[in-house]
Amino acid sequence: MDFLARINAVLHRQEPDQVPFAPYDNLMPRGEFERHLRNRGMGLCLRRSTVWEETPNVSVETRHEGESVVTTYHTPEGDVWTRSQGHAGRISDSMSIEVEGLIKGKEDYDPVIFMLEDAVFHSAPDAYYDAVRDVGRDGIVRDWGLDMEATPYGATRRYFGEVYGLDRWVYAQMDHPDHFRALVEAQWRRDERRLELIAESPAEFIAFGWLEGLWSPELFRQHELPFYRKWVSYLQSKGKILAMHCDATKSLRRYAGLIAETGIDVVEAYTPPPVGELSLPEVRAAWGDKTIIWVNIPETIFWFGAEEAKRYTIDLLKSGAPGNALVLSFTEMGMWGATDEETVTAFKEGTLAVMEAIEEVGNYPIRA
Repeated sequence: MDFLARINAVLHRQEPDQVPFAPYDNLMPRGEFERHLRNRGMGLCLRRSTVWEETPNVSVETRHEGESVVTTYHTPEGDVWTRSQGHAGRISDSMSIEVEGLIKGKEDYDPVIFMLEDAVFHSAPDAYYDAVRDVGRDGIVRDWGLDMEATPYGATRRYFGEVYGLDRWVYAQMDHPDHFRALVEAQWRRDERRLELIAESPAEFIAFGWLEGLWSPELFRQHELPFYRKWVSYLQSKGKILAMHCDATKSLRRYAGLIAETGIDVVEAYTPPPVGELSLPEVRAAWGDKTIIWVNIPETIFWFGAEEAKRYTIDLLKSGAPGNALVLSFTEMGMWGATDEETVTAFKEGTLAVMEAIEEVGNYPIRA
């Protein structure tokens, strides 16, 4: 099998010849090293959107203040703005990090809600077809689905600050409950308009949901599970394969049962010990043999050397049996944040070790 046949076998719950190795494409910069790995069977997971958005009644103004960029959104309900810090380094795609979000006070809710209601979505299938044609048999293209990946409740957190707004988001729910409820409801309506187009998109593999582990399982059940229950089965009836991004690590045990209740097909970015708290056999028992587990190899192991990285991956592969529903990947950092020679060397040697482990013990059937 080539990579595309291999990953499609897993996604369709068939048996591949080998466990797929599928990092996000932005974590493997194009070049000699990445090409060498693809020649050995590694593939890429490309994330593209088949939908684009406009807000026809909102105008946007951008200005620079030193190393910061201030973006102001002018709406009939008032103006709101964000501030992004530039020169953030390689780890940010845009070379900037948002340090102040749209909602800073009670007066900012109405403009943000207006923008959510004003959003008009358009289908853009060419973005998918172009990516499929470009990557060929060397990768799979996944639709962004929900553009923030998160369901409506979690998505509202970004309006209080992408990186530094969690505390403001938490306090807002207590300080302005009516305004916050209206914000979530507007986000819900916006996301549903988007999903109506996603349901008809040419993409089969779709990102849907994000378990961050930043709020309690009780809040997940109250605010998020209803959205999964409404949309997961519907999108699956349209032939979609849905992947939840799960970067809850040290709190995953508390959410394991809830993940099973969502009905999601793929749990991706699952990180095993020593970074995560649940082993692969434990999550397999919690989610069942049919749930596809898309593993984020914890890059921490690379600092123990290539030999240890290979041993770790071999043990991981053997512990994952029985069940064919397994993909190895990097979903968090990979070469994306490697900026010095020591880190680059450690990550290259570690990535090669993962590839060698797959070649050695990753062929089906895997034997413990």
